[in-house]
Formats: sequence, C-alpha cells, structure tokens
Amino acid sequence: MIRFIFIFIIAIKVSYGFNHQDPFVYKIKDEKIDKIPIYFIQSLSFGYEDNFMRFSDLEIDSYYNENYTDNDYLGDSKFYDSAIISPSIQATLKPKIKGYKTNMILKAKFNEYTSSNHKSYFNFSTRFELKLKSYNWIKFSYSLTPKYYLRTFIDRDMLPLNYYPCYFANENMYLSYSFPLPIKSIRKTWIDIKLNLNNQFYNEYFTEYDTKVISLESNIKTSAFKHHFFSIGYFYAVADNISYDNPSGLSESTKIDRSYNKIGLKINAKKTFNKPLISSLGMKLKISKRMYDLDSWYYEFDNWKEYYETDLTIDYSKKINKRATMQVSGKYFFRDVIASQSKETLWVEDYKIYNRNELWLRFIFNFSNK
Repeated sequence: MIRFIFIFIIAIKVSYGFNHQDPFVYKIKDEKIDKIPIYFIQSLSFGYEDNFMRFSDLEIDSYYNENYTDNDYLGDSKFYDSAIISPSIQATLKPKIKGYKTNMILKAKFNEYTSSNHKSYFNFSTRFELKLKSYNWIKFSYSLTPKYYLRTFIDRDMLPLNYYPCYFANENMYLSYSFPLPIKSIRKTWIDIKLNLNNQFYNEYFTEYDTKVISLESNIKTSAFKHHFFSIGYFYAVADNISYDNPSGLSESTKIDRSYNKIGLKINAKKTFNKPLISSLGMKLKISKRMYDLDSWYYEFDNWKEYYETDLTIDYSKKINKRATMQVSGKYFFRDVIASQSKETLWVEDYKIYNRNELWLRFIFNFSNK
C-alpha cells in the first residue's frame, strides 16, 4: 500500500508541474542565514526490461516445472521480462557556509516491477557538495538499497537442495575531489577523482557472497566546446569476499574465495540543442573486466573466471516547458565469460553469460527558479 501511495503523490506533483510554470520553492529561515531555499525535483518513469533476473540464453531456452511459489526457478514471477514504474523525489538545500556555496541533496526512489514483487525495491541517497571555486568541488555521498532481489538460487548448504530467493543490502559511499586542469590554454576542463566504498550483504541463505568493494576512479571532463560535454575515465576496484575468511566457514559454499579485481573505462558524451523537437542527446559507455582467482583450501588450485561487461546507454530529452522535461532512454548490457575448464567452473560459461535491454520514458519536473 505504501508504494502505491508514494507513486500516487509523485504523479499528482508531476501533473501539477505540467500545468503550472510558477516556481514551487520553499524557504527555510535561520538566525544566521536569512533564507535557505529548498528546491524539489520530482520524476515519474515508465520502463521495460526484457531480462530483469539476468538469465542466460541456456536458462531461458530450458524448461522448468513451475508451481508459482518463491521456491521456483522463476521465483514469484511468471515471466522473464517486466514493466517498471519508478517514481522519485529529490530535495536540494543550498546554504552558504562561510561564503562557500554548498548543496545538500536528499533523494528517494522506488522501482515497482509488475512481474515480481520481490524485485521491487526502494533506494535512498544523500549527497553533500562544497564548491571551493570554479570546477573545484568536494563531494560526499551515501546511498542505501536495503533489500535488492536478484533471483532464486540453490542453497547448497541445506538438504534437500531447493531454490531460495536471493537478496542483498547494497550500501555505497564515495568521496570525490574535482579541480581545473592545470593548463591555462585549455578552458572549462577539469579532473574528478573519486574513492568509492561498497558493501553487499546477503540474506541468510547466501551469506557466502558477502563482499566489500573499494574502488578508485579518475575522470577528465570538459565542456570547452559550446553545447557539448565529454568525459573519459578509468577505474580500478578490489572486492573482498569477507565470508571466505570466516574461521567457522566450513560449509560447502564457503570453500571458494569469491574476491575479485575489476578494471574499466567510462565514456560520457552529451550535446544540447535549441530546437523544437530535441533539447539534448547523450551517450554513456562503460566497459569493464572482472577477474576472479577463485582461491580455495579445498578445490583445485587452477580455478579462475573472468567477466567482460559492456554497458551502453543512449538518452534523448525534450523540454516541455520551463520546468518540465521528457526523457527517453535505451540501455543495452552484455556480459561475456571465460573460465578454467576444471570441474568446479565448467558450468560457468553456460550460465553466467547474459544480455538485457531496457527502455525508459521519464517525466521530470524541476521546482526551482533556475
């Protein structure tokens, strides 16, 4: 019931935005600061994903006896694809601290999957931004998805072997620092360095996958050319499978270390237009390689696997009026896998290779004076 109330409130607010162009901005009075404006951005998105539980082609083409329970191969879903409804609301406070501009941002989002109640999830995030000077920022962010559903898997630590829903809590924090490129002849170009911490803690059936990830990312960004934005970046991540180090981990599932290293490249390009039918056109590309050594105190020592992932997003936007924007985006994701041909990893290439496609229609309303 709460999710539908949340969606209904967002829909009413967005509907108001399409029909009223006057600003909808609150002010907070403070003894030291006369007025602290609060700006709201609200959106309502409608999406479709053709493989929302990340099944491989072999799995999709296979037959499974389904009783439509949580312990089936498809869990609580009857389909491999799903429509998605995603409302969100964001509040931004813009106080000045000792003369420095700051942003304090709070955002809440809910994704409702029509094919699976388990897959629906809530996300909360907050971010603090401090502007030192032009293109010189310090930012800190925290986000939490308390319960994110993957799909059902077999818990191999319990007999008989049955499928159980697999969830995890996803917690993410980052600290970033950006500064202008120290070359005077190159204008409107800056470097952004980000340190990211990510915790993934699974439900009681799959604690062997508990992981802590630390990553470092560096991007060069520029808007030197009018109406254009471009960035390119590189990242490196180290993931620690913390449950493998547990001295009491003598169960079947904790015999392999699922820690990994990950490297990748990010490219982001966007062009803005002043035309009746288009306001912007953008592209985001992320290419990564994930490497597992699969160390084990029990199995063969030559186990390993590697994931090669490509993530491409194309988006188009059109301003409806001064405060309302419509956005259409499409996303393609593909994972390829190679693995050692030992008996412990022989199955990986059949079950871990997959692709998925997403299509989104989003309506955004900005309650601000800008």
